[in-house]
Amino acid sequence: MLFQEMDYPDTASAPVRREAKPRAGLYILVVLAAMVGAFAFHMRGAGIFACPATAYGDNRYLAYCQGSAYGDYDHGAVWFGLEPGVREAAAAADVLFLGNSRLQFGFSAPALGAWFEDAGARYYLLGFSHNETAKFTEPLLADLQPQARAYVINVDKFFFERESPPAGEVMHAPDAAARYAAKRKWQAPHRLLCGALPLLCGNEISFYRQRDTGAWRYDGSNGIVAQTVKDDSPDYTGGDPRLIAEVSANARSFEAFLDGLGVPRDCVVLTYVPSTENNRRLANAIAAAVGLDLIAPDGKGLHTIDGSHLDRESAQVFTTDFLALAGPRLAQCLSGPGPNRPAG
Repeated sequence: MLFQEMDYPDTASAPVRREAKPRAGLYILVVLAAMVGAFAFHMRGAGIFACPATAYGDNRYLAYCQGSAYGDYDHGAVWFGLEPGVREAAAAADVLFLGNSRLQFGFSAPALGAWFEDAGARYYLLGFSHNETAKFTEPLLADLQPQARAYVINVDKFFFERESPPAGEVMHAPDAAARYAAKRKWQAPHRLLCGALPLLCGNEISFYRQRDTGAWRYDGSNGIVAQTVKDDSPDYTGGDPRLIAEVSANARSFEAFLDGLGVPRDCVVLTYVPSTENNRRLANAIAAAVGLDLIAPDGKGLHTIDGSHLDRESAQVFTTDFLALAGPRLAQCLSGPGPNRPAG
């Protein structure tokens, strides 16, 4: 036989298989669930949900979250005016406090609010994280045009000729405004979800800014290891000699910054907020370079939350002691004429 007929199944009577579409739909659902789960895991580990949400308030916003994908929001919030009332409160303050995060934690104390309430005056803590310097603060002040009659400056690293990474981003990156606006949008679901179900969120360190005074409040406990401030007496003889030399070389830029504030030199109070990293000798060198006294209480025996920033109790002690020394000068400045800022 040249050709052998093969047996073929009776397709007319065979059942039709229809599992393909349901299986495809299930696969898509599994992929979507995996994507959502991965995104949620990322946000819980590195995004805003890595931080707790217990310090929000009607007058307080999240300034920083330790999650690597969120990080700083404060620089952009103030620079771009993303938070209602913040720039206005800073511009209208009678006394502006400038410096880094050590200033913010060191003066975020009830003693400061009580002193200014008794004086019938307003203050604003306009310090920033990442060891922020005058390279960011100077153009910010030029834009705000503040009416302050006096300034308190924590000289710790403030006059270094550098921009912090967040400062460089908000001042120079063309898409910075959009990215910081996107960070702001995440705060509503963060506050809602983590406020209702705290277990959804992590416990990374974060801090919140009070809109009307600039005071900070920290939250979260990861990385919090209390340490005591030591060897912070005014006659401390340590310090990096290279930084001391840099201070002397840049004294003219310090002078220019102070002249731009538009207040008498007596109404510029230089201070040093203590930490376990003792920079008091450098602070004294900066004050000497511009011919001003350093008004800074001895921080020996105070405590930090992480080796760098004073805890709440120590901030209260430090602020009380500072006001005992600098309060009379500030009161005199508050009774004097308003600022005379140079044009531009």
